[in-house]
Amino acid sequence: MSILLVALGGGIGAVLRTLISATTSRYLNTSFPIATLIVNLIGSFCIGYFNHFTLLSPELKLLIITGLLGGFTTFSTLTLELFQMLHSKMWGRFIGYSTCQYIGCFVLCFIGMQL
Repeated sequence: MSILLVALGGGIGAVLRTLISATTSRYLNTSFPIATLIVNLIGSFCIGYFNHFTLLSPELKLLIITGLLGGFTTFSTLTLELFQMLHSKMWGRFIGYSTCQYIGCFVLCFIGMQL
């Protein structure tokens, strides 16, 4: 059942991301990746909100946080993980993880583009 909830939420999240991307490119004539920024900002807010919303059942959290927001933006998951490290005063882990994520992903994207 858990897998189905994640799959359903992920599908909805991916469709929402596509709709935001299509809408912004239709109405905003810019080379700036505004759709990605909008999705990441909304997703980061939502994952923070729903993660601390205690009335949600574990199944509903799977549907919304792991599925919908995971399909919508993985950046929101990264943001939550980094925030939890800061909240737990895991300074070294926060610096190491954020450095690996941002620099590592940038470098690997560059390498992938060169192949």
